[in-house]
Amino acid sequence: MPHAPYLMPKLIEWDSLQIRVNGDKVNEIASRFRVDPIERMTLRFFNGLLRVEGSLKKFISVPFTVDIAEILADGTTIRVPVKSASAFGAIPIPRFLFTLAKSRLPREMITFEEPATFVIALDRFLPTFVSADIQSIWIIDGGLAVTMGRGGADLP
Repeated sequence: MPHAPYLMPKLIEWDSLQIRVNGDKVNEIASRFRVDPIERMTLRFFNGLLRVEGSLKKFISVPFTVDIAEILADGTTIRVPVKSASAFGAIPIPRFLFTLAKSRLPREMITFEEPATFVIALDRFLPTFVSADIQSIWIIDGGLAVTMGRGGADLP
């Protein structure tokens, strides 16, 4: 029976790692994946809250805010449930409208699950010589705190 990639012997191995992810760098990466009709998007990291602020262009520019209170990790799959969303600062955006964005997402990286949950496959971002098992992700001031489970790396 084949072993899971993170159980195969590696040159460097770990049982657990605590990693911080810089929110400014995440913001740079996220801005590259902006899709129409979104014209502007910024991620702001607070302790226990990730706020996505931006605007979309539909005849007029419509400002929006999306709040994310948790990020769920399982191996290299990350689920990001939307806690709330509003337009013009106060008008709630119904969750079913997120399904309209589903067809515009870069499917090789991000998919969408009901109810209003974005799913990110991190394997695409990991080098082939690294195996990882993400156990938890906490939203902290200025970024993310990530706990990695058992994993390892070989020479590239």
